[in-house]
Amino acid sequence: MKQLLIILVFVTVNSFSQDFIKVDLTVKKYPKISSAEELATKINADFKTDIEKARAVFTWLAENIRYNLQEYYNPQKRSYSFSYSTELEKQQKLQALKDKLVSDTFKNKTGVCEEYAQSYKKVCDLLNIEAEVIKGYVRNITSEINKIPKATNHAWNAVKINNKWLILDATWAAGYKYNNMWLKDFNDYFFNMPPNKMFKTHYPDDSIWVLRFGRMSIEEFFNQPIYGNYFLSLNAELVSSKSGVINVEKSKNIEIIFKNLDITSTIFYTFKGNRRGLKPKFISEKNNQKLIFINPGKDTELVLFINRSDALKFKVNVY
Repeated sequence: MKQLLIILVFVTVNSFSQDFIKVDLTVKKYPKISSAEELATKINADFKTDIEKARAVFTWLAENIRYNLQEYYNPQKRSYSFSYSTELEKQQKLQALKDKLVSDTFKNKTGVCEEYAQSYKKVCDLLNIEAEVIKGYVRNITSEINKIPKATNHAWNAVKINNKWLILDATWAAGYKYNNMWLKDFNDYFFNMPPNKMFKTHYPDDSIWVLRFGRMSIEEFFNQPIYGNYFLSLNAELVSSKSGVINVEKSKNIEIIFKNLDITSTIFYTFKGNRRGLKPKFISEKNNQKLIFINPGKDTELVLFINRSDALKFKVNVY
């Protein structure tokens, strides 16, 4: 009986993966959609299960909303003032502001994280799927290591499927910034992000969401290396250095230890300001893999590339 249960669970999980392929293909063929209501109606007609519908909303937003780099570089302060006499009136007016934001997003097909997150929740509300907007912190560059901002800098979503919260980020799934340009590049990793990896990239401001997925302080979050999306998709684990700041004596080389790092991968690294990639020395030690990097001789930044994708970024302090 136990064996049968395991097989059924495997088939169920595997069918989700297959359904996502079908869901994604279907959604990518949608004609032009100009409102959250129109998208919800279309998704409701095409899909039966909540997981399929949740995925469809995610895919449509990631594929059709372009990140607004102008707003990213020159953020406009968003402040609203209104009067109210009851809590109900307050919530109604707040919802009206969010609805306006979502409406503009669907019309203009552009936005930043707030637009992606509010749009996702709005469509899920219309589909009667419980979803939330999570405000919190993310990091992208080494200068953000050990520097906690005064205010949150990102928004993403949680969606409840079969009484279980799944974490997703349609903004990061849509693409990435490269040389001051936005490159569209759908990233499946950010739908149902692995709970054990969430704190490597996302840290909720609300302690309830922190406690639901693990135990980590905001100081610990900002002290980590910068994890690249490609590294997170691998089975490899960072054993040391888990700190984002590597302190090394001038006479010694830098050593970083991994677990389950594929030895057939193409691995090289650069220090800040160096155009030429260098190949680290590779040593296998029992179940671990050690990479050895030459000492840069000065304080700098180390970027590790795996299969031509930036995998990890560190600050390096030489003493």
